[in-house]
Amino acid sequence: MRWIRFAMLAAVAWQGVAVAADFALPDLMRTLAGVSAAQARFTEVKQMSVLQAPLAVSGRLLYVRPDRIERHVLVPYDERTVVSGDRVTIENRTRNTKRTFALESAPGAYALAESLRATLAGDLAALQRHYSAELQGSPADWTLVLTPRDPAVASLVSGVKIAGTQARILRFEVREANGDSSVMTISDDKP
Repeated sequence: MRWIRFAMLAAVAWQGVAVAADFALPDLMRTLAGVSAAQARFTEVKQMSVLQAPLAVSGRLLYVRPDRIERHVLVPYDERTVVSGDRVTIENRTRNTKRTFALESAPGAYALAESLRATLAGDLAALQRHYSAELQGSPADWTLVLTPRDPAVASLVSGVKIAGTQARILRFEVREANGDSSVMTISDDKP
């Protein structure tokens, strides 16, 4: 009787391994490529050596295929960052300031924007051009671990970890080379 239970357990475990092994990076990217636009709420916690306590912000996110990302912080200040094409616009309504710059002029921001945009667009070639990518998990619970290929970018960003389910990104974590980090948790766009 024990042998039969063991055989059944082994068969179920093997089936789970086979399903997970069949889920590869191209599969995830095809799934994500099917999303033309998305909106969500977010909460982000930043740990920085220059701060005595973590900084928490929250607001709304918008993605429009192929390359537009908007991050609108609503709490504790009002700031909208728009990355579209090769331009970034940051408008801080609390301070009444606005600036626009080329994304490539800020290597750290460029690396982060490209990691998120390439992932959201399901653009495997762009993702692999900038990062070494390792996918873990299954379609229902996946984690994408990104390591910058460019040494200059790696001197700023040591790694990015993106987690999700199916075509939804639920968590975006950035580890900076200096030890600082940020974790963004993404939820449905419902109050």
